Amino acid sequence: MGTKITLAHHSESEDGNPSWQLYEEVFEAGVVYLQLEGVPVDFTTLGNMEHGPGTVRLRLPTETAKQLGLHSIVPPEQWERACDPSKWGSP
Repeated sequence: MGTKITLAHHSESEDGNPSWQLYEEVFEAGVVYLQLEGVPVDFTTLGNMEHGPGTVRLRLPTETAKQLGLHSIVPPEQWERACDPSKWGSP
């Protein structure tokens, strides 16, 4: 059994746009994850070395995700659960 609960997602489209998934982990309160697949990665701290498309996963506090507008693509009741600090028996 997985521990991810998908909040929103987009599959790769015919025009080649990357796919993404916004999800929460069942036992982790106060954060959501945004996983992007098929995006070029620019490692500016390594001297602007650009690598081909890959997977990038961001662990975002729910407040930061809300500031980015990600809450607007999630049904309100799911977003409330993701933000609940006492969900799933978390301390």
